[in-house]
Amino acid sequence: MNSYIVLPIFIDNQFHPLHKDNHLSLLYVKELNHESQILTFDHLDSLSTDNFDFLENSIILTPNKKHLLSIHSFKTVYDIDLLNYYLFNKPLNFEDIRINAIDTISSRYYDMNNLNTIIPIYKHLEYCDEIANRILEVWDRKDEVDWNSYEQYNNEAILAFYSIEKEGVDVSNDVVDIFDKRVEKHLSDNKLFTDYFLYTTAGRPSNSFGSINFAALTESKRRAIVPKNDMLFEFDYDAYHLRLIADIVDYQFPEGPAHEHLAKFYGSEDYEESKAKSFQYLYGGIPPDVVQMNPFFSNVDDLSHILWKQFKQQKYIETPIYKRRMMACNLQDMNRNKLLNYLIQATETERNIKTIIEIQRYLYKKKTSLILYNYDSFLFDYCKEDGLELLKEIMKILERNNFLTKIKMGMDFGQMVVLEREKLL
Repeated sequence: MNSYIVLPIFIDNQFHPLHKDNHLSLLYVKELNHESQILTFDHLDSLSTDNFDFLENSIILTPNKKHLLSIHSFKTVYDIDLLNYYLFNKPLNFEDIRINAIDTISSRYYDMNNLNTIIPIYKHLEYCDEIANRILEVWDRKDEVDWNSYEQYNNEAILAFYSIEKEGVDVSNDVVDIFDKRVEKHLSDNKLFTDYFLYTTAGRPSNSFGSINFAALTESKRRAIVPKNDMLFEFDYDAYHLRLIADIVDYQFPEGPAHEHLAKFYGSEDYEESKAKSFQYLYGGIPPDVVQMNPFFSNVDDLSHILWKQFKQQKYIETPIYKRRMMACNLQDMNRNKLLNYLIQATETERNIKTIIEIQRYLYKKKTSLILYNYDSFLFDYCKEDGLELLKEIMKILERNNFLTKIKMGMDFGQMVVLEREKLL
C-alpha cells in the first residue's frame, strides 16, 4: 500500500468540521518520498473539483484523525497527534509555523466567513509542507512505541469519541440567552458539536468547542441541551474511581452504593461524609490508621507502592487495558499518590472507550443515540420506539463486572429526575 500525508483544509477554521456550513476547501496530499500536491474542492483560485478516490486503499497519516473522518471514512488512518502523544505525552504543536501572507489575511479579515477559500493555494501548500515535515519526523520514530498498543488505541479510542461527536447535541431555542452571543455561529440545524481532546497529561479527555466547555456545564447551562427524540436519559456511575481501583486490586464491593459500604469502616452511616473521606484518601493520600482498619484502602495503598516502585525502576508504568506506557521522562513532579491518580484517570478513560464501542454497536440502526460522555456519566437521546428494553441493555453494558449506575431522566439536561432502578429491572 502507498502511504500519504493528508491534511484537510476546511473553508472555515472557526467552525466545527461537522458544522453544516463547513466543508472541504482543499486537501493537501503528499505521498511519502514524493512531491506534495493540493486537491481543490471549494476555492476561489480554482473552478475544478478534484477527487480523492486514489486514497481509498492507502495508508494515511494525519494530525487529527477525527477531522479527516468527517470528510470520508478512510480505512487505514494513523493519527500522528496520538503517535506524538505516545512518544512525548502531548500532541504535535504547529503554532510556531508562521506564513506571513496567511497571518496578514487572517488578521485583516478575522471576522470573515470561509477565509480559507481566499488565502492563495500556494500559501496553504507552503504551510502544509511545514506540517508534513513534522509529521515525518514523528513517523520516523514509530518504532520507539509499543505499536500494538498504539494501533489498538488509534483504531478504537478515536473512533469511539468521533462516534459521539458526529451525533451532536440538540439545543433549546434560547441557547444563545443561556450561554451568550458567541454560541450563535456554532449552531448547526439546532445542534452544537462536541470535540473530545484525547491528549491530556493523564489521558482523561477534555471536551470543549466554540466557547462551551461541555465537560463542566453548570446546571443552568445544562438546560440548553434537549432531546431530538423523546427524552434524555443519563447513566451516572456510583463511586466510579473506587470501583475501578477495586477491579484492579480484586476487591469485591457488596451490592449497593460503595460509599455506604465504606461508611461502616469510618464508624459512620452518613453517605456524604463517607464519600468525602473516601475521595480525600484516594486523591490526597491514605493515612496509616486507615490502611490498618480499611481493607479496601489497604489494597489501594499496596497498589500505590507497587506502581511507584515499578515507575522508579522501569521509568514507566503501563495502563491496564491498552498497555499505553506512561513514561517518567514525560511526567513532571511525580509522587506516589499522583501516579496512582494518573493511573485511575487513564483506566477510567480506557474502560469507557471499550464501553462506548459496545454501546454504539448495540445502538446501530436504532433511533436512540449517545450524545455526551463526561468521565463517569453517559447521556442518551432516547426514542420511545426503541422500547424500555433498550435502556435495560444499556444498563447491563455499563454495569458489567460489578459496576453500578444511577439513572436520571428529563426533558432537558438541567432538570433531570432520578429513575428508580426497579422500573428497568
